[in-house]
Amino acid sequence: MRLSEAIQALLLATQANGRSPETVEAYREKLSYLLTSLGDVAIEAVTVAELRGYVAGQLARVQAGELSPFTVAGRVRALKRLFSFLVEEELLGANPARRIKPPRPRRVTPKGIAHRDLIALLESTQAGSLLDLRDRAIILLLADTGCRLGGLCGLRLGDVDLEARRAEVTEKGEKTRAVYFLEMTAAALRAWLEARPAADTETLFLSMDRWGNAQGPITGVTVARMLARRAKRAGIEGKVNPHSFRHAFARDFLMSGGDLGALSDLLGHADVLVTKAFYGVLTGEDLRRKHAEYSPVKWLTEETKGGSDGDGYEGL
Repeated sequence: MRLSEAIQALLLATQANGRSPETVEAYREKLSYLLTSLGDVAIEAVTVAELRGYVAGQLARVQAGELSPFTVAGRVRALKRLFSFLVEEELLGANPARRIKPPRPRRVTPKGIAHRDLIALLESTQAGSLLDLRDRAIILLLADTGCRLGGLCGLRLGDVDLEARRAEVTEKGEKTRAVYFLEMTAAALRAWLEARPAADTETLFLSMDRWGNAQGPITGVTVARMLARRAKRAGIEGKVNPHSFRHAFARDFLMSGGDLGALSDLLGHADVLVTKAFYGVLTGEDLRRKHAEYSPVKWLTEETKGGSDGDGYEGL
């Protein structure tokens, strides 16, 4: 049996076992990287050394900043599940992945941009120059959607629907998903589009020189430098980089009562476990505030403040 056939067998079994289409697709996506790395080899030919080489290569991409450690951990769990399945089905005599250990990413609290710093950035665009209009739209879109930098830079004019307040972003090379934004962001985008210089590109955001002449599609480096420049001028000392907006989006979504499943979809994660591992970490103060907002005793206290209402809570 070839590796591609083994993966397909796992996907079919996962579907037959009643798992969700999202789970099946997550296995397909994660195992595609193993197939690309090893080639469509016979499963009997796969060695533990080759699997370790694959994992080491994935971890090297984490060190280079190309991949999240949680993404790599998910890919390693998928390959372990594949070979365990093959042994269980008696399609393989020995499990070459048995001694492969998934990496354990360190649980840290992601650093999202502070509310006061976001306000300061937006205030820096109030002069209303062409660059101000562009930068205000970029800042609000990052903050309002939680999209990745690559998704923002790749946006084309036809990807944005201002009436529906919706955009289609393509991230990580090929994954396209919908993101949503509020009227403040729509207004900023509308103002930018009305002033956007003519250019030989359909890219939504443009790189421009100091005189407002279009220099082509905007790049991630340009966005990062713009944010750093505005943060310095505004005297901001907190975390300000493109990904800090994504972290803040997740933080505020959870602190406002949003659930991990919806957040996972909004962030474009293939697996809700990635969302939980990365954004399910709250500071002690965050947990205290969340508890104060949602504890059942708060509800009971509010019920008793109004006196007896016949529900049996008198005297609590």
